[in-house]
Amino acid sequence: MVEGDEVNTVYADLMTFIMMLFILLFILSYNNKKESDFFVKMQSQMTGNTNADQPVLTTDYLLVSQLQNFIQVQQLEPHAHVLVDEQKIKLVFNTPTFFESGSAILSTDTQNTLMQLMDVLKNVDNPIMIEGHTDNVPINTDRYESNWDLSFHRAYSVLKFMVSRLDYTPETLSATGYGQYRPIASNDTVSGRAKNRRIELNIIRITQNTDSI
Repeated sequence: MVEGDEVNTVYADLMTFIMMLFILLFILSYNNKKESDFFVKMQSQMTGNTNADQPVLTTDYLLVSQLQNFIQVQQLEPHAHVLVDEQKIKLVFNTPTFFESGSAILSTDTQNTLMQLMDVLKNVDNPIMIEGHTDNVPINTDRYESNWDLSFHRAYSVLKFMVSRLDYTPETLSATGYGQYRPIASNDTVSGRAKNRRIELNIIRITQNTDSI
């Protein structure tokens, strides 16, 4: 009798699996428009979570996925990553990806990378804050008298390229240099200093408040 119960249980599990498979196939066939956020919309309908914040969450989710895909396609995994918090979506590049040591001039490869990145960001209307950061090794050249000076000009080079070559909206862009004053790792090691030398593109997340005037 126990063996019969086990057979019935296995049969029931198999039928459940087949039923779920048919449901999944039906849902996929129903997505005629091939919407990339189809499953997010479906989830919101099934859970009843159709509040005003849902489109914002969907847009942010898709943007993060697109940025991660961009990093993978461009083979930038060792040099770039995406961070997300309540205020912004942050795309971080190690400085060697963009600039030679002591320079704020964008290389040809960097310009090509930015061109590909702008294909991802072309429909993003959110403000973008570009930040330049360095390690704490002193610098004093004919062109840049300090790390602070260098970090700003690096951020500004990215901003100028986005505006002049990519026709990006200037009103949504800003550039800031922090020098060595906002490290993300210890400057006592070579690897730590390498992490601190970076460019950050901060895409500010905007949630509209319909109660405000």
